[in-house]
Amino acid sequence: MQIEKILVAGIDVGKKGGIAFINKDTMEAEVFAMPEDFQEVIKIFSERKDRILLTFIEKQQAFPGQGVVSIFTLGFEYGRLIGMLKTLKIPYEEVNARKWQKVMIGENSKRSKKEIKMCSLEKAKSLFPYLDIGKHDGKSDALLIAEYGRRILISK
Repeated sequence: MQIEKILVAGIDVGKKGGIAFINKDTMEAEVFAMPEDFQEVIKIFSERKDRILLTFIEKQQAFPGQGVVSIFTLGFEYGRLIGMLKTLKIPYEEVNARKWQKVMIGENSKRSKKEIKMCSLEKAKSLFPYLDIGKHDGKSDALLIAEYGRRILISK
């Protein structure tokens, strides 16, 4: 018997990132801080791979003023995550931060990075009050990326 694919996953890439899964029908969610050990990331996805409908991962790109080491590290992590999704045969879409943020927390052109993080935390806590997000903006971003993806999927 085939297991119904009901989970939409969201990934906020980075050391302080997060991973979230939302049931497309019930909005029941779970969220994880990005594990330091990549084997834990693989385990999290492997345990759910048969139920994942689609994963939305925040697209990464370099911006002026970022350090070379941080850009390389972020690019490396991003590549490992994409490679893991492909290896586990989990379908994914890349989504630009501005795109999901505009839908989930509104226009950000006049907000500082700190204000965007606060808006993300507030929105995620309001949508998922039963989850322990604390002040972890990687968790809140992962949840909002997954919720953005869930909304896209149910609108089709």
